[in-house]
Amino acid sequence: MNVKKIALADIDPRTNDRIRPVNEGYVEIIAQSFIERGQDTPIEVRYGTGAEGSPKYILVAGGHRLAAAHLAGWNEVSASVSKLNADQARLKEIDENLIRQELDILSRARSLFERKELYLRLYPETRNGGDRVSDQFATVANCLPRFAVDAAARMGVSERTVHGYVSLYRNLQPETVRALQGTTLANDRSELLFIGSIKEPGLQVERVKKALAEDKKPSELASENVAPVANEEKWLVLGRKEAARVLKMEAPARRVFLDELVTAGLITRDQILEAA
Repeated sequence: MNVKKIALADIDPRTNDRIRPVNEGYVEIIAQSFIERGQDTPIEVRYGTGAEGSPKYILVAGGHRLAAAHLAGWNEVSASVSKLNADQARLKEIDENLIRQELDILSRARSLFERKELYLRLYPETRNGGDRVSDQFATVANCLPRFAVDAAARMGVSERTVHGYVSLYRNLQPETVRALQGTTLANDRSELLFIGSIKEPGLQVERVKKALAEDKKPSELASENVAPVANEEKWLVLGRKEAARVLKMEAPARRVFLDELVTAGLITRDQILEAA
């Protein structure tokens, strides 16, 4: 990749689509550093589509540095230009964010969910790797690892953890995610699992927004407005709605999903055994 000066006006920051929102306080610190010391590390961009009226470059990495350059009053910024396509660039952004400890649970789950979609689109030959019966078959003919194997290795966690994050995010509505971003609920695993258990899309979004407006947890609203269900009935109530979807899951994802329901207090392990 070659590094050169690029006009800020020629770079599309894709601000609304970034995995990690720009922190204004951090931008101010970087901007002051730019003014005093200049820019040490270039941002990374890729070429735009070339269509008339479209930006010449699209940001890949360095959202805070780009915002700091604007705040410092600069007209241009040092940038390395990569030849990544849109999917490759997004995968790189996700991977860079996944290793950051400050990501909340919702952002990490979103990253892994989107990473799986991108990974399978870029490497469709790995799609059936999850049906292998042992670790010795964790790679396919071209030696590319399965998604969960690759993501777990990059994050330093187990495949089970990766499956759990993906399963958590899959149950959330897009509008629910937008409402939760940047709130304390975004880092509350039990509440995120509870929210995901609300399967009617409109009700899920409504309950989250109501909870945020009243500074409460969605589970607290549920206890106020819904008659409690006896423990022995919880699995049956959930099962009628979810049995088909759960049974379609791959075995690792199914185990993680059921474990999360137990952790959230929605069912017990004995009820899982009885329903099996």
